[in-house]
Amino acid sequence: MRRAAPRGVLAGLSALAMLASVAAAAPPTQLKTAQDLARAHAAWPPGHEWLTQNLSRTGPLLIPVLNRCLPESGDDEVTPFSVYVRLSQKGKVLEVVTDISAELGRCMTQGAREVQLPEAPREDFWIQLNLAAGV
Repeated sequence: MRRAAPRGVLAGLSALAMLASVAAAAPPTQLKTAQDLARAHAAWPPGHEWLTQNLSRTGPLLIPVLNRCLPESGDDEVTPFSVYVRLSQKGKVLEVVTDISAELGRCMTQGAREVQLPEAPREDFWIQLNLAAGV
């Protein structure tokens, strides 16, 4: 005679399996944090004003950094992606996070150390740039 597993154990195992699949599908914490903060700072009136005045000049300053970090692909296909940039109040790039790879973000963080952007409305001000490249 075969004994059935208690219902609580089966329910617990299925809940763990569901949590594991949700965790696997969730974006990395660093990327999620950058996305959330960039969205919040863009909605904040001083942040919105900064973006209105400065975003069009920010992308061109970071494109050379991006080009140094991307490998030569020779591919004509262009992939759109987002770059999240954390600025100091003095307009220095503190961190770059991308939705492509952590390695690209680390390279861009190193390469953007000397890029000077306009003074930000606060310390740790996050912005989102939408770029495209052959990646």
